[in-house]
Amino acid sequence: MLVKLVKPYGRVLDLGCGTGFVSQLLNNCKVVGLDISAGMVKAYRERFGRGVVGNAEELPFKDGSFDFVLSNFSLHWTDWKRSIVEALRVSKVGVGIAIPVEGSVSFSNFPFPKAEEILETFKPEAFEVKEISIPFKGFDLIRFFHYTGTANYREKKKLIPPGKLSKLAKNLKKEKFIVLFLYIKKDRPEGGI
Repeated sequence: MLVKLVKPYGRVLDLGCGTGFVSQLLNNCKVVGLDISAGMVKAYRERFGRGVVGNAEELPFKDGSFDFVLSNFSLHWTDWKRSIVEALRVSKVGVGIAIPVEGSVSFSNFPFPKAEEILETFKPEAFEVKEISIPFKGFDLIRFFHYTGTANYREKKKLIPPGKLSKLAKNLKKEKFIVLFLYIKKDRPEGGI
């Protein structure tokens, strides 16, 4: 959906690239991946060649280094305002983002950003909000959240005790992400950051 919304071309930064989920869809682009995890960048380089270890909030690139910046499911881990400003700085044409927002995952206290705040702040050219079902339930869902790191975040106060976790797992059936897909054009009129 993100690639379809933005229609990127040329030189593209895959911001928060992981192993390259978005980059694999960019056949006619020159892609560079950036991730804060050295392990992810190593895996990315094996597939795509060019990967950089770095922080989305302080991108190590000159202004206008890329035609487009795409970020799929990574900016909710960052100060998203700073990260989007940085993405706009290094892009020439625009920035496309898929970000889970408030209302995602009913059992988690993860501090997902509010869609309205993102839209008000950046006034995108185009956007869409979609519910995406998570294909796991019970302990498989808990393992998925542990694997993705969503169970462990900076503001988390305490761990869930095993007995409570077991009870929670029995009730986890249909969970979803609420995802904001947006495209912010670089040459947009006054307004927004």
